[in-house]
Amino acid sequence: MQTCILIATLSAGNCEPSSEALFVRIATSMAEIMSLDSSPAMNGSLVTRETVRRVWCSLYVADRWCSSGLGLPRHMDEYSKPYGLPIDEITFQSLPPDTSNDSEAPPPTVHLEPTILKLGLWAHMVSLVRFFGPIQDLNRQAARGYTDTVELDQEVQDLGEQLEAWNKMLPAETQMTVPNLHSHQQSGRGGLFIALHLAYHHYSTLLYFRFLEDDQTHTQSHHRTQAPSSKPSSHKSRTYIRRCKHHASSFSNLLHLARQIKGCENNYPTIGHMTTVSSSVLLHTLLLGDPTELEGVRAALNANFEVLIEQQQFWPNTKAMINRLMTFQNICLLSTESHKFDGWMVRCILEHSRALGQRELPCVPANVLLDVESESMALKAREWMEQGRYMDFEASTVTSR
Repeated sequence: MQTCILIATLSAGNCEPSSEALFVRIATSMAEIMSLDSSPAMNGSLVTRETVRRVWCSLYVADRWCSSGLGLPRHMDEYSKPYGLPIDEITFQSLPPDTSNDSEAPPPTVHLEPTILKLGLWAHMVSLVRFFGPIQDLNRQAARGYTDTVELDQEVQDLGEQLEAWNKMLPAETQMTVPNLHSHQQSGRGGLFIALHLAYHHYSTLLYFRFLEDDQTHTQSHHRTQAPSSKPSSHKSRTYIRRCKHHASSFSNLLHLARQIKGCENNYPTIGHMTTVSSSVLLHTLLLGDPTELEGVRAALNANFEVLIEQQQFWPNTKAMINRLMTFQNICLLSTESHKFDGWMVRCILEHSRALGQRELPCVPANVLLDVESESMALKAREWMEQGRYMDFEASTVTSR
């Protein structure tokens, strides 16, 4: 099962999403056949039982991400913790192979039942990824036209409160602080610590992303002329827009910080997709925000793009993420509805393993190529570049090469 997870990860990074899905499904089927989620599988030493927990949790996380990337139904049921979450990583790594609860002279921290042992970073990752499925479902419903329903609005509020509660309830040593980061770095867990908090900001960004469409309806006299919207943003929508931008910026800042500290880097196939989602929100601020925000958001976008170029060295699938970001910005040049939350946008922010396809927007004529080399695009690009509202990703790619 661990081998299947490894092959699935390599497949995802090497532009073979079908193989990724097959190997994840093979592994989950093996786990079901062996009844890893039942009590008999928990017989044996503490190390054996903890390994079973970690394999099951790895499959649970892989199932959430793989299904999202390809737009497939999730296979595994919601994680119900039938036998607890993984213990602290350092404790697990220090366990002798034959450790059991009834050992005659076990180490002080080993004789305890796993349910009372200190939870590890991986346990918190599993408790966090439980929100990913409901966030995906909510966004897909919204894209199908249910954006004004009371039920969806209540779901956003509930999920937002649950995410905030998850963050606040983290143990003091797991909260995102620089001293904690250095502490986890010294113990060899810096990368996992960063990954946990990157995931928190990513899921939060996805939860509030659709409200950017409300913000885009307002007149932006700085750089484009359009009729004022007859539907003003509600107080709650403005709050969600601020949260979306906050989490996208926090993701970028944290990713940049991690690259400055040895042992805290994050290098896995989906980091490119997560970075692209963060950049899509930052582009909204760059293109439509207040002039005082431009310098900071340009720096964040540059930092994100550096990550994408760097990741391309390891994971070929990152090239598709770079192309998505360029396409998205070019749509912003021609359309006042670039952040319209439709099926194309859902594919952009969730289905990272599928091709984007053509986007149909009223302000983007079908015969206009989304390429800065075309005359109309080049004129727009130069105009916005003079205003400091355009990122020349093409030039950055050439320079990096």
